[in-house]
Amino acid sequence: MIADAIHSLPEEKRRAVLLYYFFDMSDAEIAALYQIPRSTVQYRRTSSFELLKRYLEEHAYDYHDW
Repeated sequence: MIADAIHSLPEEKRRAVLLYYFFDMSDAEIAALYQIPRSTVQYRRTSSFELLKRYLEEHAYDYHDW
């Protein structure tokens, strides 16, 4: 379910989340990789949580029978 939620994110937000939490990269490292401001990476990463929360709330019953 979490994989589906992450996959539902827009590409730029998904990359920020994956690189930060699964590849242990800092916001500064991600920013350097994509040549964007560090604050943009931080915004993309932190704003993803609201989208992930909403997705999980909306789809919780789809996975209830697991």
